[in-house]
Amino acid sequence: MCDRSVGGRPVAPVRDNLLEHRVYFVNVCSFTFQFHSLQQVKQCLDYFQIKIHPGSREPNVDYEHYLHPWYQRVPQRLFEEARREKVVRALERALL
Repeated sequence: MCDRSVGGRPVAPVRDNLLEHRVYFVNVCSFTFQFHSLQQVKQCLDYFQIKIHPGSREPNVDYEHYLHPWYQRVPQRLFEEARREKVVRALERALL
């Protein structure tokens, strides 16, 4: 039994399914982002506003195939300049 979810976050304890939970979707460039909070949207926007990112390899870290950070699982085509700008605009609209 794995005690971590996709992304490496600890699995939350079982809770009442009737509690309200909002999920935000942003569809841009034939890709759909899924967010569970506006803070995640803001974090993604901050990441996509940066034009050039440093290398993502971390020394001496052995990730399982499902424990990579979210930004390493985003398709690389979204980082092409024209698409990156569309993603930034879509994320900004989502925060309005």
